[in-house]
Amino acid sequence: MRVEGSGAGAPSRSTVNDDGAPAPSGRTGVVRVRARRTRFLHALRELDSAWLETFQATGLSDLYFSRLFTELWLLGDRAVPKTDAYGYVKGVGAQTAMKYVKRAIEEGYLEELENPEDGRSRLIRMSPRLRKSFESLIDRGVEAFGMGDGS
Repeated sequence: MRVEGSGAGAPSRSTVNDDGAPAPSGRTGVVRVRARRTRFLHALRELDSAWLETFQATGLSDLYFSRLFTELWLLGDRAVPKTDAYGYVKGVGAQTAMKYVKRAIEEGYLEELENPEDGRSRLIRMSPRLRKSFESLIDRGVEAFGMGDGS
């Protein structure tokens, strides 16, 4: 939150959130903010539970797989070079990222394909098994965050 200035560096009485929206004021505003944050955390907890239920049995429940699977889902059916997939595993070194991708391939969640443009490299994409599980997880998250359109 920041205070909007009114010339010569003097702050005005109006405050805005970091996104530029007016900040709630008084007790009612604080209660609304807390309620919104509480709803968000309940939805996030639901999404975490869905993630664990979907992937814990295979040992793929850790956060690094989440980023990898999310990035691949966003690509649709397009395959990416295996080295690009390593880059989707954020927060770990290259060797560890390779282990995550290898494990997902071994478990049947990722497909490894020949690269028709470069015989020395391999391509990676989501398997139908992962796509089905991940889309079910996404749908559960959509509902938890109140984003469902009712269809």
